[in-house]
Amino acid sequence: MTDLMLLPLMLLLHMLSSLWANARPLPEQADRLQQRAWLILKALPLAAAISALLLSQGLVSGLMGFIVILLSQLILEHQRLTRPQTFTASFVLGQLIPVAIVVLLWSGATDNWSQLAAAFEQLLQPQMLTVLVGALFLLHPTSSLIALILTPWLNHVDLQDEQSLKKAGRLIGFLERLLAFAFVVMGQWSAIGFLLAAKSIMRFNDTRQAKRPVSEYVLLGTLLSFGTSVATGLAVRTLLGG
Repeated sequence: MTDLMLLPLMLLLHMLSSLWANARPLPEQADRLQQRAWLILKALPLAAAISALLLSQGLVSGLMGFIVILLSQLILEHQRLTRPQTFTASFVLGQLIPVAIVVLLWSGATDNWSQLAAAFEQLLQPQMLTVLVGALFLLHPTSSLIALILTPWLNHVDLQDEQSLKKAGRLIGFLERLLAFAFVVMGQWSAIGFLLAAKSIMRFNDTRQAKRPVSEYVLLGTLLSFGTSVATGLAVRTLLGG
């Protein structure tokens, strides 16, 4: 088995383990014994499978892989279960750190530290950093700016009567701005029109049945969101020389 085949297989095993955890989540009222059993069922098969793959690199690599994956999964999943269920905590503890551990484990077992360093160098290139800064700007700073602009209308009685999923609007705003930003950077202007049309269709019934202040509020928020995304995308394209 080649080194380049080994890493995707290890990541595939991690994804299958995550799918199992999502398909069979731990009950909210689970006692300590049930939590331990769930943690072992989550960590032990993954550690054994990755260890079996790493045995192709030698016995020491296989044993090291088993120990590292087993301990890291037990610790991270325990932290994820005992902390408040937020998107950031779940993503960092359930995906970001485990994937980083798998990549580091692969690099150590196959002695591919030079390739890993080269990949990080590519990520730290000015072009990549410019795109990253633009994307991050469209998250919290832009979200706060749009919220500040819309503040005078938030206390309207018709808006207070509107029901929506908790924090759903914020996440939708994040996603639409990132998508619009990516399309501008790639020069796919038609895709932005498709995205805007798709959102308009999804909101058509809501705005048709809503009162005029609600429709105006939605339109204003959409224009601000897409406007900042397009402006940021154009600025990044200019800095990249596009």
